[in-house]
Amino acid sequence: MIEGILGIAGMFCISGIFWYGIFYRKEKKLLTRLQQMLDRAIDGKLQRTEISEEKYSALENSMKQYLDNNFLAGKNQQEQKEVIQRLISDIAHQTLTPISNLKIYGEILSEAESENREEIDTILEQTEKLDFLIQSLVKLSRMESGIIAVHPAEIRVRQLLQTIQQEFAAKTSEKNIVLSVCDTDLQVTCDLKWTIEALGNIVDNAIKYTPGGGTVRIKAEQYSFFVRIDVIDDGIGMEKEEIPRIFGRFYRGMSVTDQPGVGIGLFLTREIVQAQKGYVKVKSEIGKGSMFSVFLPVSKNESYQNCDISETG
Repeated sequence: MIEGILGIAGMFCISGIFWYGIFYRKEKKLLTRLQQMLDRAIDGKLQRTEISEEKYSALENSMKQYLDNNFLAGKNQQEQKEVIQRLISDIAHQTLTPISNLKIYGEILSEAESENREEIDTILEQTEKLDFLIQSLVKLSRMESGIIAVHPAEIRVRQLLQTIQQEFAAKTSEKNIVLSVCDTDLQVTCDLKWTIEALGNIVDNAIKYTPGGGTVRIKAEQYSFFVRIDVIDDGIGMEKEEIPRIFGRFYRGMSVTDQPGVGIGLFLTREIVQAQKGYVKVKSEIGKGSMFSVFLPVSKNESYQNCDISETG
């Protein structure tokens, strides 16, 4: 009796092992094919073929459809990006000549003796503003559409800050503002050209909203994963409630409407910094000034050095 039961149990065990082996091999083969499909998709070598119920399992068909849809979506996105790129290039090209002509004729008129000096100066000022607006919109559109990509590299903070100091030397001198820059051997991982653009927008605002005789300071400090670059001014400052809105596209504070500007600079700054895996923080107080802190990824070969200060203005 017991021997019979054991025999039947043994047969069931052998049968179970047999069918498990068949099922395991089938599932392993399916998973292998799915992995191969995913590998080809990742490498961009997935070929679109007709889905056949005889050739693939339902799971394979679903995976194939999903990958095909992703492939088509990526292709459509690339085509749309190319259309946008052509459109932006056309806009930039078509506006370049008339704006340049306006500048030339305005400068010719300004050199001649005229009773309409104030009107001519206004034309030149508005032409510069229009040129700045169009160039900013082109940069912004290219950045948002992914046409322009940042290319981070190991950059010395000294090089970055000295370039900015040189660019704003004339403006600080004209307004009698001291621009002090930290001299350091710290290194960051960033795209030099675009980071100069981002920090330059902050420095430009600091100079613009700091009264004559004031000071704008730029200093750098190392953290574990970031280098923090502070732009500190003793200008007009802003309300705490206003800070979350200043990075919005075309936003301009109520207290600065009398100053030239279009409200794109800080929005573009944040886009550039975030594209480089960094971020921006702001502290400000009415009547006491503002501090913009830009955090950029630290260089892998970083070593801390003390900051020395150089000044222009």
